[in-house]
Amino acid sequence: MKYLVIPDSFKGSMTAKTVCGVLTERILAADPAAAVSAYPAFDGGEGSAECLTEIYGGRMIRVSATNATGRRVPSTFGMKDGTAFLAVADTSGLPGTKIRNPFVTTTRGLGEQIAEAIALGAKKIVIGLGGSSTNDGGAGAAVALGAVFRDEAGEPFLPTGGTLGRIASVDVTELKKRIAGVSFTALCDVKNPLTGENGCSFVNAKQKGARSRKKRAELDDYMRHFAEVTAFLGASPDYPGSGAAGGLGYFVRAFLAGELVSGSDFFLDAIGFDERVKDVDYVLCGEGKFDATSGQGKICGRIIGRAQAAGKPVVVFCGAKDKAPAPVGTTVCTINDDSLSLEENFARSRENLAKAADALLPDLLSRR
Repeated sequence: MKYLVIPDSFKGSMTAKTVCGVLTERILAADPAAAVSAYPAFDGGEGSAECLTEIYGGRMIRVSATNATGRRVPSTFGMKDGTAFLAVADTSGLPGTKIRNPFVTTTRGLGEQIAEAIALGAKKIVIGLGGSSTNDGGAGAAVALGAVFRDEAGEPFLPTGGTLGRIASVDVTELKKRIAGVSFTALCDVKNPLTGENGCSFVNAKQKGARSRKKRAELDDYMRHFAEVTAFLGASPDYPGSGAAGGLGYFVRAFLAGELVSGSDFFLDAIGFDERVKDVDYVLCGEGKFDATSGQGKICGRIIGRAQAAGKPVVVFCGAKDKAPAPVGTTVCTINDDSLSLEENFARSRENLAKAADALLPDLLSRR
């Protein structure tokens, strides 16, 4: 039998690559003659730069960049010929910072990576948006690329989420010179606008450290001001996806004149999913929690939709799931042990996944 294995990461416990390894191992244990094609999945967040670089046969570049809290740290991005692959999570991600405060975190490191990629000859830059700890609308990245933000006194400064309201003027002359001749594509699977109840401040800033609604409303006010002072760049703050990664979706369209595309579909197209799925018996995917949001642009939801179109059955492994019925042609298998705490399940995630796969695979084999 032929299997296509495309799991996402299980946040807090297993990387997508780890899940690939466990599932491949258990498939071959149950079905030694099986043909397994495995790809660690992503939707634009953590690990997307490395995954894309591997898919396209490029190499990882190591550079120094500013992290979310302003420290210089080692960072990496991918290159293949004239295309660079970057991920916001690698410089400004939640996992990489101990300080969760969207009032002070910065995207400057992303801009530094973009500048490094251009210096190495990149003419096309693909940026994975997801997993950011920031809410600065990309102002930090813009500064790293040459934009100048001035306050009422005419003094230049580096805006963060908590100081966007101080911006009195914006000069992008140098930035436009530096990015001339370079195209930008951002990968994201959220449709949030930049501001308002569905914007980045109200929807995502809580997990980044803005615990109270009052704090999130304050951030939203600052972001509205940011949209007003940058309106001359011609990007609408209401455009779907503008609120991705703390406003980086807006930054890509306004400052870089780039496009926003589905990270999940970009990945599936990159591996030739629609052709590969025609020749397999089962598609196996996975994520930490399978629920109603899985069908709203997340990788598992997109895999299920495209596999359904090809008439192929899908198995979803997940830590937990909601009570909604599984989509047609889909088997949902939870791996968590209900007798254990969440922390204990995280610690035993590999063992739990292996046990769940071992229990399910004989049934899959019997169906064929």
